[in-house]
Order: sequence, then C-alpha cells, then structure tokens
Amino acid sequence: MTTISKAMQENQHHALKGLAIVLSLIVYLAGLVYAAVRSYSLFAATIDPALLPLAVIGIVALELTAIALPLAIHFWTQPGAQRMTAIAFYLLDLTLIAFNAVLDAGRHSQTILPGFLTNYGIYILPALPLLCMVGWSLLWLLDPSSRERDMRESVKAATHAALLSQIQKATEQADVTQAVEEAANEAARALVGETLGNAPRRSVSASEAARPAHPQGRPTLAGTARQTAATVNYNAEAEEVPTVKPSRNGHKPPKVIVPK
Repeated sequence: MTTISKAMQENQHHALKGLAIVLSLIVYLAGLVYAAVRSYSLFAATIDPALLPLAVIGIVALELTAIALPLAIHFWTQPGAQRMTAIAFYLLDLTLIAFNAVLDAGRHSQTILPGFLTNYGIYILPALPLLCMVGWSLLWLLDPSSRERDMRESVKAATHAALLSQIQKATEQADVTQAVEEAANEAARALVGETLGNAPRRSVSASEAARPAHPQGRPTLAGTARQTAATVNYNAEAEEVPTVKPSRNGHKPPKVIVPK
C-alpha cells in the first residue's frame, strides 16, 4: 500500500538522484574542459605551429572518447569481453588525459618529471589519436552482432565446401555416359533446327498467289471458264426506243422496249 509519506519520500529520492546526476555531469564536463586546455597548451609547445590545427584533432578524439565510452558501457556493450574491453579503454583514456595535464604542468613549472612521463611525451603523446582508433576498433570487433554474422558466414562456407566434396565424389562414382549422349543429341537437333529455320525461302509472285488452286496442279476448262465469267460484266439495261407502227384505227401504237 502506498501512503502519502512514502510517495513523498520516493519523489524526494528521485529529485535528489536527478540533482546528483546533473551535478556529476557538470563536474565531468568541467574536468574535460580543463584537460582539453592542458592538452592544447602541451601540443602548442611541442608541435610545429603549422601543424597545430591537425593536432587539435587528437585532443578532440580524447575528449569525445571520454564522453562516448560511459554511454557505450551503459547502453551498447554486452556483458563479457566487449564490456570489459570498453571499461579498460575508458580507464586508459582517462589516464592519458591525466598524463597530458601533468606533463603540461611540469613543463610550465620547469619541474623535473619522472622518466615514464618523459618517455610518454616522446613516444606515446604523438600517437594518441591512433590509440583511440585501436580502442574503438576492438569494441566494434567484439560486438555480438558482428560475431554472429561472422559465425553464420563460417557455417555457410563450411556447408558449401562439404556440398562440393559430395558432388565431386558422386561425379566420380556415377556413370554419366548416357546423360552426356542425350545432351549431345539434343544439342545436335537444336542446331539443325536453328540452321533450317535460318535457310532462305523462295518468294511467291503476285500472279502465282492469285492463281486459283486445283487438286492436280493443272488448270481445267471449267475452272478457266469460271475465272473468265467472273471477270466479265454483263449490262442488261437498255434504253426505251419507241417503235412506230401503222395504225388502222387512228390510235397511237403502244411503246415497245427492245433490248440492245
């Protein structure tokens, strides 16, 4: 059962937790800004001024890594090798940032530095961006999705190799002579059909095409007569021609139509 006092305590707890997170972020960002200023001062004193803009890229790589790694540890990396590598990489990045600040402070104060810091400034400091590249590459390689994809590809390759081996064994043991002969016959028939299909054909003239067909290949008298009759037009119409005949009773004679 949730009481009013318990709800107030939970709300107060959430408020204090949020305040702590905000303050921790402010402190964290302030430390990164301080480290960036120290790193820039160190790089400006040890690098040719013409190359200083490129050296700033190394400082940005260190600072962004210090911001991205905590997020990756909480929201991306999986338990096991990937998360342990991310934690180790994060600690190494913070150590390198601290070394830069100490080395710059010693250079300004003319303090004699320990030997390992001197060696760090000579051999490791110029390669800081490359170290960040190596760390992120390891995290990508250890990603479970990448390993799962690699495992699937390995299984596919092994299965394909086993299938090829079985096909080779079956080919050595099987008698394929009949199958080869059938394939050769099919290829020969296809080639002959293609050749006949491409052969030239005799063209038919218009007069031959108009000639009527007859069963024995020769024209007959009846066929010729029918063809001639079909081509002759007979005009049976005629004009009226009056014919005058003598009349005995004085009436006009009737008109007689005589065909021409």
